[in-house]
Amino acid sequence: MLSFAMSTTTLRRQVLFFILVGMIVNQVLAVGHQTSHSTIRRAVQEKKRHRASHHSSRKFHNQKKANSYVSTSNRSQRYTSDSDANDSSYVTSSGNLTSSGNLTSSANSTSSADWTSSDNLTSNSNITSDDNSTPNESDGYKPKKTNRTTISLVSSGYVSTSDGNQTTSDSGNNNTNATSSSATNQTTTGTTSSSLTGVFSSSSMKQNDLFLGFLPDDGSSGGDRQTMEQINSALSSKSSGYGWYSQLSAGKTYDGSQLLAVMDDVKACNCVFQPAVMPTSGWSGLTSDDNSQAVAIAQVMKKFTDEGIPVWLRFAHEVNYYQTDGTYQGTSEDFKKGWAAVSAAIKSIAPDVKMWWTPNVASADEYVKYEPYDLSTVDLVGIDFYPKKLTGSDFIDTMKAFHDKYAVDGRMFAIGETGLGYAGSVDEKFKWLSEIAAAKSSMPQFITMSWFNFHKEWNYRTVGESDLNSKFTSFLAS
Repeated sequence: MLSFAMSTTTLRRQVLFFILVGMIVNQVLAVGHQTSHSTIRRAVQEKKRHRASHHSSRKFHNQKKANSYVSTSNRSQRYTSDSDANDSSYVTSSGNLTSSGNLTSSANSTSSADWTSSDNLTSNSNITSDDNSTPNESDGYKPKKTNRTTISLVSSGYVSTSDGNQTTSDSGNNNTNATSSSATNQTTTGTTSSSLTGVFSSSSMKQNDLFLGFLPDDGSSGGDRQTMEQINSALSSKSSGYGWYSQLSAGKTYDGSQLLAVMDDVKACNCVFQPAVMPTSGWSGLTSDDNSQAVAIAQVMKKFTDEGIPVWLRFAHEVNYYQTDGTYQGTSEDFKKGWAAVSAAIKSIAPDVKMWWTPNVASADEYVKYEPYDLSTVDLVGIDFYPKKLTGSDFIDTMKAFHDKYAVDGRMFAIGETGLGYAGSVDEKFKWLSEIAAAKSSMPQFITMSWFNFHKEWNYRTVGESDLNSKFTSFLAS
């Protein structure tokens, strides 16, 4: 019995021991399991924090890179974009150019992004994009593709690009595209042959790729007054240019009444208007101190460009001659100051007008004497010339050196007026016309000429009489 009791007691102790051991083991396992889960959770959380930190750092890096500007020695502002950048944040430069609009850029773009500004762009700062862009091709213009384009935004409303392209934009337009369908090749004057010859109608008369125009008789010198409509009708063709004269009156602000009187005929002609504005009353109002007359001239020119009429202004034409016969007063310095005042007013008020310097035929030294101070204000050059006799090489001999010297840097060569300087025959008139047209081959910047179609000291006309009309029609067809 005692032996059985001891065995029972021993058995109970063993059972209790195993139960206690089991409880201890379970507790240890539970603690280990909990520790394992905590470790895993901490590892996961740490990984998430690492990813979040890495993502935040990369986002900051990309945004910083997308908005970075690189200054150059000429204070140009440079925008550089990643291949996948599409940054819509506002970009404000530390230079002169400030834009409150958005700049969106992407590599291999087609220039669909706009530079949007709430203000007029009036800075000379540059913006350079290194992406491979292709400007829009509209209105038949096919800009040159380039891997690098530097765009200069200037107060005159021109946008010039270093790849040889230029655009013109309305300075009051808040959405100015970096490229424009009306773009033309850039030059130092903001003008090129494509922008000048591009204004001629496809039906404009020409010979040997030289556009031909007229100065219709205004009736002031004894001849019958002509309209361009009459000339075009007589030739069954369209003149490329329309020349007309206008004088500044003493003691009166210029109103351009002589020019405005022919506006309807100019519009119907669909040709380039070539007004010769003559400072016959002196240089008052044509200086930097008093530019009132210069401003008045520009305002009259703007009335024509507002109607969509291309205007090439011959301000103070033949000044070197007219200052010798009393038509103009003053000296070459007065002319150069006057030119500077008028060209500045034109740039500010009527920037679509082209400035055309046309001295009378003279020596090379005299041309230098009457050069405008700043030749970048000159869009076209030419010489008014009426030969006293014909030798067969008069035009080239007289014009080529001037053409080669001044028709550079984008300036083009054009004859504002010509005719025979004596009472020549019909055949001689057309011999002179043929010589002028043939010179185009030796003078590549020569784009147009206008014939002085007056009846004055003698009959200068090549159009307006039946035999002349027939002769001119045959000349155009040759």
